[in-house]
Amino acid sequence: MKKVVGYVRVSSDSQIENTSIEEQIKRIEAYCYSQDWELVEIFKDEGFSGSNIKRPGYIKMMEYLAAHKGELKSVVVFKMDRAHRNQLNLLQFIKIELADLDMDFVSITESFDTSTSIGRMMLGVLSTFGEFEREVINERTKGGRISTALKNKYAGGQVPFGYEVKDGAVKINKEQAAIVKRVFDEFIEGRTCYRIAKKLNEEGIRTKTNKDWTPNTIKNMLKTESYTGFSSYNGSKEQNGIKQKGVFPKIISRQKWNKVHSGENKAV
Repeated sequence: MKKVVGYVRVSSDSQIENTSIEEQIKRIEAYCYSQDWELVEIFKDEGFSGSNIKRPGYIKMMEYLAAHKGELKSVVVFKMDRAHRNQLNLLQFIKIELADLDMDFVSITESFDTSTSIGRMMLGVLSTFGEFEREVINERTKGGRISTALKNKYAGGQVPFGYEVKDGAVKINKEQAAIVKRVFDEFIEGRTCYRIAKKLNEEGIRTKTNKDWTPNTIKNMLKTESYTGFSSYNGSKEQNGIKQKGVFPKIISRQKWNKVHSGENKAV
């Protein structure tokens, strides 16, 4: 006999959804009985949104499935949105999490069963819509970043050594900024990137990612124009080079920057 588990959920809007925990359990039990399946466990979440992936019942179910891998065949729900409201999360659940456990997904209301050829075909259609949704989200996010950058505001992304982000704005990290000034000064005085990196490592000073300094990390620091207060927003997706001023507070004067990037120092 095929062994399955059930999952039921209601949010704070359950009175609108008209799908109480009791009704969902009743429908799942009846369906499993009609299919001659053994319903070994039902996991519940009450008062949790389907967009919340950190639901206690859901987490408990995933731990149970992992502990009984090979014994169970399907997760059965009343409707797809009981598992996840977000289509991308639902696809992740079916195509990755359950697939890794060699399990199928069954929604009794939508007659959706990934163990059948029709169910697998429907999953393909769902995947197509999921990809479309992902692209729409990316476009919206991209548009939001560009709009923020054009307003001369911080639009996200990793900030260079010497800075940190607080309350959505770039701030100077005083300890790191002191190192930045030191690196520029020492380079202007004639020290090589290798010597500067070696000295920082000897003093136990770490990079922003807690790694050793190398000549390349020093060279990249010396190339970072944001230290002068001028920067370009050039997101990995957008690649549009929006010019900004004052988004990054000034750490290095323009005069000092020019010294590093002119004459015999131009090697950086």
